[in-house]
Amino acid sequence: MSAIVIFLLAYCVISNDNNTKPYYAGLPASEATIIENIGFTIGYSEIYKNPIWVAYHLFKVDNPVLEKEPSRFKVDERTEAKVSHDDYTNSGYDRGHMAPNYAIATRYGREAQLQTFLMSNICPQLPSLKRQIWKRLEYWVVNYRAISGIQWIVTGPVFDDNRENLASGVEIPNAFYKIVVDEWNGKPRMLAFLIPQDVSKNAWFSHFRVSVDSIESVTSIDFFSELEDSLEDSLEAITN
Repeated sequence: MSAIVIFLLAYCVISNDNNTKPYYAGLPASEATIIENIGFTIGYSEIYKNPIWVAYHLFKVDNPVLEKEPSRFKVDERTEAKVSHDDYTNSGYDRGHMAPNYAIATRYGREAQLQTFLMSNICPQLPSLKRQIWKRLEYWVVNYRAISGIQWIVTGPVFDDNRENLASGVEIPNAFYKIVVDEWNGKPRMLAFLIPQDVSKNAWFSHFRVSVDSIESVTSIDFFSELEDSLEDSLEAITN
């Protein structure tokens, strides 16, 4: 699969009550089990045994504190799949956080950090993806500063019709997306990325661009569904 990265920059109207939510303009509309955590919300698929979207809210912190990572990931007993740490062992895939450890831990504390190590927050990622371009993207997002210092992120995997599973039955995504919303002069902007599993480790995420509609077409997820329809349609059709 060729490298695809989505870039979108747009403006719309935001209400004040979004400032305390881990998601922007409504939860992503999809067939998923909703799992609430401290600082992030998961839409989980029992069929794929993956989160299909994770939404979280970031804000500026002056002195971020990060405690030591746990040595193992834990089963999320709230799921039926009950994927375990060992389900990924010797699979050739890393345990890829969707809600990032550092970003959540430094904003919401130790208990929130431990929740990012629940397997409901994890997808199979090739080491060449997780440790290179995906890591650089997460680093950029958490260090990016709008005037407000506030961000909403929705991120997750993409699956195609050529289904491939780990031996444990966990489905392997063929790509991952990340959509970032921030405020500028009281109005939000959207910046979105879609990166395939087999992307070159030296690729840069800003090189390839499509629309949010394109993300919706490959995920069957309706993002920002609480926006006025005409506004949502116009924003999501844009390819910058």
